[in-house]
Amino acid sequence: MILITGGTGFVGSSIIKKVLDKGLKIKCLVRDPGKAKSALGELGEKVGFAQGDILNSKSLEQAMEGVNAVIHLVGIIVETKGASFEGMHYHGTVNIVEAAKKAGIKKYLHMSALGTRPDAKSRYHQTKWKAEEYVRSSGLSWTIFRPSIIFGPKDKFLNMFLNMINLSPVIPIIGRGKGMLQPVWVEDVAECFIRALNKDSTIGKIFELGGPDKFNIEGLIDLILKIKKKTRCKIHLPISFMKLNAALMESFLARPPVTLDQLTMLEEENTCDIKEIKKEFGIELKRVEDYINEYL
Repeated sequence: MILITGGTGFVGSSIIKKVLDKGLKIKCLVRDPGKAKSALGELGEKVGFAQGDILNSKSLEQAMEGVNAVIHLVGIIVETKGASFEGMHYHGTVNIVEAAKKAGIKKYLHMSALGTRPDAKSRYHQTKWKAEEYVRSSGLSWTIFRPSIIFGPKDKFLNMFLNMINLSPVIPIIGRGKGMLQPVWVEDVAECFIRALNKDSTIGKIFELGGPDKFNIEGLIDLILKIKKKTRCKIHLPISFMKLNAALMESFLARPPVTLDQLTMLEEENTCDIKEIKKEFGIELKRVEDYINEYL
């Protein structure tokens, strides 16, 4: 039996489907089983649910019963009043790891993020690193994955640009739009997690996940325009102007559309070497261009 956190999310639902396709049993740690079952649709009829909260360590004991592997995916991009990076990324991980250890569970797969490092500038990456450090010192048979931007039917990145191009004659680009990204398909990410469950060679290793192609934001927009055979006016918004706006929005909005932390990450490179994951997991990574052509 596998316990998954964040199972109702974008990546989680893809992992659940692959687990079920292989005839394995899985249950989701959720705060509200009724809502979670509804959110998962048909998958919700085939999985089990354990009511609990990663921020409440006592609620995790029962969830770990009968489990022999844990997949921990929970993470947030924007902090809210009830969910901070420190709480969700670090303290949530501490609670899950300690509950797994107490239950005698050894296999532990952890979702981090590309760009996570000890000298990270963003609080998002700082807390991801802190969580990784705890996992590495846990004594569990751990594997850590650091994906780049993940794309797929329900993503909030590629779809944002697709919708923008469909609805607006003007496409705003923050800053110079030259920071490199390496988008990776959600199904490829899910497949790496599934294969790692039964591969002892992945234990104690960190895998950076990216797709076969590297883009800057403007290049990705140009690719979509080319595929859709459209032309749009692109306007570059100065990063200093956007930081001022982000600071104001963070002061007045519960969930701002863009934050200072996100702008910090946007200025950084977000790419990796994919030779290791291709060698270890033996998968042919999907190209963004092929996906967009199929998706459209």
